[in-house]
Amino acid sequence: MDMASFARESALNRRAYDQLRDKIRGEYAGKYVVLANGELAGAADTFDEALALVQHLQTIPDYYLVFPAEVEPNFEIVYDLSGSV
Repeated sequence: MDMASFARESALNRRAYDQLRDKIRGEYAGKYVVLANGELAGAADTFDEALALVQHLQTIPDYYLVFPAEVEPNFEIVYDLSGSV
């Protein structure tokens, strides 16, 4: 993903989170939440289950966030140096 696309997708997800923060923290407490394409794409009991939700979206986004509902998500670039994708 190029930086312009990342910046655009990150801004969409940040706006969505800012608008949905209270709902996410209230309705999805104890769960992992998925933000993708600037909207709440789902929630699940575990990180792996939330990640699996992404694979079932009609269009799998290049950039999405999976995070515990009670935690402010990180909108910055995070590099995965483990070699896994």
